[in-house]
Amino acid sequence: MGMSKNHVHILTMGGTIEFFDPDYDVIRDLMKLDSSIEHYFSSIIKPHFTWNVELITQKDSRDLQLEDRMKLQTTIEQSPHDRILVTHGTFTMAETAQFIEKSLPEGKTVVFTGSMIPIAGFTSSDAGFNIGFAIASMDSLRPGVYLSMNGGVFSSDEVSKNRDLFRFE
Repeated sequence: MGMSKNHVHILTMGGTIEFFDPDYDVIRDLMKLDSSIEHYFSSIIKPHFTWNVELITQKDSRDLQLEDRMKLQTTIEQSPHDRILVTHGTFTMAETAQFIEKSLPEGKTVVFTGSMIPIAGFTSSDAGFNIGFAIASMDSLRPGVYLSMNGGVFSSDEVSKNRDLFRFE
């Protein structure tokens, strides 16, 4: 694969975006949905850039442990790619981004995104928009760690989740 400027290394941490939220377990199982990022890109989007997906963990972000964040950190450090998308649960996304920022290798752009509604099974899902916006933003960002939600790009210390409006601000 090499270090193509048009390649996105996608690291998945779980969260609502891929249905790893206890509130949605019954729906996922009942509808037998494939809510993986891999399925979304290969079967639905078929993007004009190369990509690969690597699973870090499949957890509700409230259940993430230091070991999960360290595994993500090591994977980012060892990735041959400079453009990295991290899909992550929204509850602790900012904390994980701040953790990664402390040891980010030079030249890498890491954008975290997630969703309030899973990527599969809901026409009203914000997941596809958030993923697309996050990837599209990478070309205009300086190397660093960012969060992208609801059409915005934020540094890890300037964003919070508004649970009443279902958006990041």
